[in-house]
Amino acid sequence: MFIPRHTLGFLVTGVIVVVGGCTRAPEPLTPEAASAKGDALLREMSTNLSALQTFTYTADQRREVVTDGKKEEKHSSRKVTVRRPNAFTFTSTGDDRDAAGWYDGKHITLVSNRAKVWARGPMPGTLDEALDYISSEYAIQLPSADLLYSSPYDAFMTKDTTGGWVDTQKIGDRTCDHLAYKQASVDWELWLNETSHLPCQVKILYKDAPQQPATTITYSDFDPKPSVTDDTFAAKVPEGFQRIKIMRHATVNDPKVEEATPTAATSGGPTPKK
Repeated sequence: MFIPRHTLGFLVTGVIVVVGGCTRAPEPLTPEAASAKGDALLREMSTNLSALQTFTYTADQRREVVTDGKKEEKHSSRKVTVRRPNAFTFTSTGDDRDAAGWYDGKHITLVSNRAKVWARGPMPGTLDEALDYISSEYAIQLPSADLLYSSPYDAFMTKDTTGGWVDTQKIGDRTCDHLAYKQASVDWELWLNETSHLPCQVKILYKDAPQQPATTITYSDFDPKPSVTDDTFAAKVPEGFQRIKIMRHATVNDPKVEEATPTAATSGGPTPKK
């Protein structure tokens, strides 16, 4: 999820095309036309994502981290499986993480394979509510979680959002419509596959953070009909891992951590399913 759940922005560039052996720039869109085109593409993306009741995708992330006044880029890859309206699971590997998580409509369970610890906390009963709860109550920010809401358009857009369609660009071998938007604390760019109108990439610039770090996430391997069962979303905590408390936001009074017994991965021994 972006922080605070909605946000992003950027600038408009020209597109150079070759017609009949001559190179010329097309007529630029007016701000009103660019806004309308971007809005229409966002709504189509939202409709297409909402129609995917069960789906998987891979998100490769490049995240800038500021340490002692210097920016450093961290890389990670996340495999996500979603089943609307009340389940998701992920595995995440990279420079500073080796983790997994499961949401089953009742709890969120998180495992750190590097630290050999796990945590579990109560959750609301729908994915939309759960994503809000993770952000507000547990202060866990999930870049790109806006794509998982039942209406991604409403998750992205706010009354103060400005921007629209910019141009057409290549993300890998995919031709994508490039959109850019500004909001109060975050600017964001979004690239949508010209054919499927599903996300190819998103870039988020955190304007209020020191040195304005950015996160870029590239999406691939969308599968609209993966084979999943209830067990897919059941937590697999390796034996021997230590349970720790999942911390609620400091403003929450008397936080409770429900006791639960870890579930070992079925047919896979003590190691979690990947």
